Amino acid sequence: MHMKRILTTSALALLFLGQAQAQLAKDNKCKFLGNITTSYNWQEYCDPQECSNGYVYSDYWDQVTCENATKWGSVHSGWGTFNWDNADRTYNYCKQKGIIFKYHALIWGSQHPGWIESLSVADTKKAIIEWYDEVKKHYPDLKIIDVVNEAIYTGGNYHSPYKETKIIEALGSLAEDRAQKETGVRPSYNCNTNGYPNTNSYQWLAEAFRLARERWPEATLIYNDYNTFKWQKSEFIDLVNGIKACGGPIDAAGNQAHDLNDMSGSEFKTALYDIYNKTKLPQYITEYDINKKDDSTFETRYKEQFPIMWEADFVPGVTLWGWIYGKTWVEDGGDKGASGLVRNCQKRSAFTWLESYMKTAAAKNASASVCGKNAGGPSLAVKAAEDVIALGDSVKITAEMANAKHIEFKTSGTLIVDKWVLNPCEFYFKPTQVGEYKIDATGYNDKNETVKTSLTIKVIEVGPYGGSPAVIPGKIEAENYDNGFAGKAYNDLSDGNVCDDYTDFYRKDNVDIKKISDGVAIGHCQKGEWLEYTVDVAEDGNYNVTLRVGEGNDDGKLTISAGNEIKNVTVDKTGAWGTLAEISAGTIRLYKGKQVIRLTIDQDWIDVDWISFTKDLSDVTEFANNNVITVIPNPASTKIEIIGAGKDVKVEFVSLAGSVVKTSKETEISLADVVSGVYMLRITTPSETVIKKIVVKK
Repeated sequence: MHMKRILTTSALALLFLGQAQAQLAKDNKCKFLGNITTSYNWQEYCDPQECSNGYVYSDYWDQVTCENATKWGSVHSGWGTFNWDNADRTYNYCKQKGIIFKYHALIWGSQHPGWIESLSVADTKKAIIEWYDEVKKHYPDLKIIDVVNEAIYTGGNYHSPYKETKIIEALGSLAEDRAQKETGVRPSYNCNTNGYPNTNSYQWLAEAFRLARERWPEATLIYNDYNTFKWQKSEFIDLVNGIKACGGPIDAAGNQAHDLNDMSGSEFKTALYDIYNKTKLPQYITEYDINKKDDSTFETRYKEQFPIMWEADFVPGVTLWGWIYGKTWVEDGGDKGASGLVRNCQKRSAFTWLESYMKTAAAKNASASVCGKNAGGPSLAVKAAEDVIALGDSVKITAEMANAKHIEFKTSGTLIVDKWVLNPCEFYFKPTQVGEYKIDATGYNDKNETVKTSLTIKVIEVGPYGGSPAVIPGKIEAENYDNGFAGKAYNDLSDGNVCDDYTDFYRKDNVDIKKISDGVAIGHCQKGEWLEYTVDVAEDGNYNVTLRVGEGNDDGKLTISAGNEIKNVTVDKTGAWGTLAEISAGTIRLYKGKQVIRLTIDQDWIDVDWISFTKDLSDVTEFANNNVITVIPNPASTKIEIIGAGKDVKVEFVSLAGSVVKTSKETEISLADVVSGVYMLRITTPSETVIKKIVVKK
């Protein structure tokens, strides 16, 4: 995977040669702030032709995206026939002004050439290759490319009309051709739908990226889509991860951000960071617009949302989709192009605010782990085998850089290691304290150019909740699972707490904890989830297992395991959801000492309050020294007399659930107020402990 990083001083100077110094992002070393061409009529001008008061695109923006001129349907009008006039107008403008030209887009279900709709799969393959080759021939130096646009599959269809063509089938067939050439065996990919994690479904998308990488090996390759923040966030994450899983050389995710007119800043931040955390790819904001003709609302949304995206270090660049009012496809209350920052050749209040914000220290110093302004330059890819580890564990860190001489790694300014080895280089990092460690990597190539990137390792102390293992015999509260993190102490399949009554009032992680009438419990337990508990077992033996659970469906299933010992449990319906009941799950063999017990959910849905373990008395053997203690029940007096126990004896009458019913320091214990049932008699002397099973009948 190619990752693009920061410029050397000399390269940076060349990039900005000829740029006006008024550009809004000129003081930020890595992030670009771009916009689109002014016109929706496909003439693709950058500077507004109707404004005579001197608005020059390159005075404000350091990157351009053509709204239409570079799309397949705009250029490719038949076999061997291409018209680049409109695209060249913008491309040449970028060359003259020294600003970034972002290519949009190679593959899209909309605005494809109409003539390809009647082609067979074989001919569509030829048309795609002809298109890629022509773009490469015309623009060999592309630095940033939207490779595929709007391919999310939801509601039985794609985000754009791919089904009007054989594009999906053709790219899937090209992927099969490639695999057959490499392995000698032709696979069969399901390329008609998207279905992560069934990676076969994403082979057509991965192939689109492989074809692009072959032609532009140093370009930043982006997948681009809309509704990524509000409506199809999960589908977007799955698709991006699906391309990665198929081996597609995707460098970044592109969030169009057309759907934010009524989204608060906090909602926007939550969505943006969630996408990044689950894809671990740089996130470009590719088509940001606020489509509001009301200036006050327009400005408010910019103030709420823009600083969040600009200051996120995983956002290398932002492209606004609105330079001149009335010149884009969006509309608000009859006003077309209401996303424009300049209306009637005057700056709107949001534009004035944006100019002020970009002069602040926060905007100037906003960091970027991937340098958008250096797309296509020296690249350094660094990854960790895990981004969250337990204290005491080591994590493998791997780095790749073309023509590398050496790569140095630091944390908080302190050198960890300087690797003078061939690619890929790797080392193991073992933190000594809990916390977050930012690993800064600097690569040096054979031209003495440098490139930097960073990653963060989170170190968490794991172990029993509260610091001490739960004692067995005894009760484990389900919500007191071990301290740790996902994959180490628990596995939870839902984001955060999933119901209205679930809040982070007890634990601060994603496990679903709910309030119940007498405390808290684990709720919404679904198949595949698990929790671990560190326990200390007093002695070897068989233990009776009792659970307090809730099940509102017909039945649920779970497993309790300790080492090689496994207990499968079926949970019948306990009543309406919220109704909990105690169920007996039989016995499990446990062995003395500290160990981990795992609770695994095997069938949806179950609420779990606690699990109790009591010694199975049928397994108790006579272990008193010389068998000197005898127990004589005395029905006449409803007392139990203990003979031969000696001095300092302690007698406890215990229920099977482990609760002490009666206790005595004498050699007899009264049963007058004990109800009928099965109990344990636990007799403790300075030298021994004896457990007897007692059946009380009245």
